[in-house]
Amino acid sequence: MKKSATLSRKIADGIFSIRLPLTGDKPGPVNVYLFAGKNNVTLLDTGTAGAFGVLQKALAEHGMDCGDIERIVLTHSHIDHYGSVQKILRAARRPVDIAGNFTQPVSIATGIGVSRQTMGAFLTLMGVPFAVRHLMRILSVVFSSMGESCEVTTRIQEADAVEMGDYTFRVVETPGHTRDSICLHHDATGMLFSGDHVLPHITPNAFVMLRDNEPLPRRMSQKEFYDSIEKVRALSPAVVYPAHGRAITDLEAVVRMYAVSYQNRNRLILSLLEKGEQSIYQVARRLFPNLRTARLPLEIFLAVSEVYTHVQVLEEKGLVKTAPVGGVLMVSLPGRQTSPRTDPA
Repeated sequence: MKKSATLSRKIADGIFSIRLPLTGDKPGPVNVYLFAGKNNVTLLDTGTAGAFGVLQKALAEHGMDCGDIERIVLTHSHIDHYGSVQKILRAARRPVDIAGNFTQPVSIATGIGVSRQTMGAFLTLMGVPFAVRHLMRILSVVFSSMGESCEVTTRIQEADAVEMGDYTFRVVETPGHTRDSICLHHDATGMLFSGDHVLPHITPNAFVMLRDNEPLPRRMSQKEFYDSIEKVRALSPAVVYPAHGRAITDLEAVVRMYAVSYQNRNRLILSLLEKGEQSIYQVARRLFPNLRTARLPLEIFLAVSEVYTHVQVLEEKGLVKTAPVGGVLMVSLPGRQTSPRTDPA
């Protein structure tokens, strides 16, 4: 690596971390990883389309350009992780293997994986007011501005061996943040590349796992996320390289932070329901009273998704109950009388 390199950092022989810009303070800039071996030059995640110029400059620090990339591995189907794929392909002017753990190797442009109709129906069930749902339609515009759709050419699954540079990693399926999230583990060194499954500074969102033609998700994102955390713990990684934030050398400390955050969130939701029956949207607005206007559509979805996935687990434990009322899913504490419904401002 040249001494003048400033956009990338060596983390192991032939492996470099590249920090790419991302709008917003959370989760923060995207870490993509360059595996610059003699064979199978690989990029792990790509950042958004808007960060492509920075990526090119980082590659140039190593005397490389997009034409040198032979494989792109995607940790999951969120646009800050695949947004630059098409730009890389056009610049490479040759075939590049795109590997990921997607059930169907088709367009992943929306970052949510369902139609607008399905999303609209879900938000209606959550009690999101019409005016807010209308605002949230710009989400698709926001996503499309961050990158283009791409297709996976090689599906990788649990325990598959993936060559990245001079290393061979094993795929660890870690659903929760998304249905298709994976980590990559290197047995000999104990390195784990975690995507968004393990982050050092925030608890990753366990996004609601919507499917077309299903009014409510059957899969329980929060439960799957914490099951996947236990799966990663069992590997006892020496160091975790996340897609956002610093490298993690004490995974147990991060897991404890997650556990405290999860328990606190459940307690807060239960305490809010002491006031009576509410929609998911009502709980979300009270749980997150300081949602920023500038990012309101996205943050409303994140808040609703967070509350609903917690409610799924709480209901399975018998701590809350849900029932449709006038086309809206209402949540209450068992044995409590309902209260008049009033939407927060």
